[in-house]
Amino acid sequence: MKNFIRFTAKMSLATILLLTFSCSSNDDSTPDDPAVLAAKNDIIDSEKHLGVCYGPFHNNGQAPGTHIAKGQIQNDLALIAENFSFFRTYTVADGMEQVVEVATPLGLEVVLGIHIGSDAQTKADIDKAATEIRRFPQTVSALVIGNETDLAGISPDKVAGYMDYARSKLQDLPDVTITSCITGTGVSSSQPILNKCKELNTQENRVILLNIYPYYGEAQPGNIDGNMQWSYNNGMKQAEDFGLGVIIGEIGWPTATNDGAATPTSRENVANAKINYEVTLKWINGDNFLNQAYNTFWFSMFDEAWKVNEPKGVGPHWGLYDKNGNPKFQFTRP
Repeated sequence: MKNFIRFTAKMSLATILLLTFSCSSNDDSTPDDPAVLAAKNDIIDSEKHLGVCYGPFHNNGQAPGTHIAKGQIQNDLALIAENFSFFRTYTVADGMEQVVEVATPLGLEVVLGIHIGSDAQTKADIDKAATEIRRFPQTVSALVIGNETDLAGISPDKVAGYMDYARSKLQDLPDVTITSCITGTGVSSSQPILNKCKELNTQENRVILLNIYPYYGEAQPGNIDGNMQWSYNNGMKQAEDFGLGVIIGEIGWPTATNDGAATPTSRENVANAKINYEVTLKWINGDNFLNQAYNTFWFSMFDEAWKVNEPKGVGPHWGLYDKNGNPKFQFTRP
């Protein structure tokens, strides 16, 4: 039974309905089952709700286009496995298709990402991902086509087409969810993607990843409630009302800014990141105005120096660990 994307609904004092996300083609003409929808709206019980985002380009000189050796992936995933039970990636290029094989003996569940580039490259990467999923079908919980596709200006129809292509390559593996990742405010502009999340998955498997950043919403590190309520009202709720489960695809806090950053503030430091991590962990575990837990990915596992173009100069500084794998602060294991 997959442990990652799962909702729980209390049906009686003695019965708990566990709904594990496994996906297959589904006729969407059938009305949504009230029991399934109730499960999506209930607090999740007895789950580890926090995973981590894994970008591998953290060693000196590494950036997209650098081949990542299997040995590095083994070291990185061993460190992830010390603290987390699941993680997400963003590409299968540059040697990152090896992640699935390496994660399997560690007992890690993988949410495998596909970077959208040229049509030929994107489809080739989906083919590569499908090959690895078939080799280790119990390891991959979901295949995520694109990341923040609305912010990147990628047509939602194009993303939906790649989701169709992915499902065509995984028809024989209905336990792998096909989904995508958009920004927390991108729901209204991403209807074709949301439609595919429904069409390609059974009711209990219909999920969308939304990236949400209280940091960019000017929240204080120890108080994200107002920002999260705004994010719920302006994206999460709309996705849930459409019949999708929401997974927070990214959330985090930077520990520094680049030298010479245009708008550095006093908010970007290790102490604030530690405070925010603990507050975020409580929020996503259900200590919030909804009394509802959300499976979530903390961004990110490692600092990646190549990310120099993000607002406020914080791009290279999101890691729980520095580029050498040293923890920046002691954090609660989820």
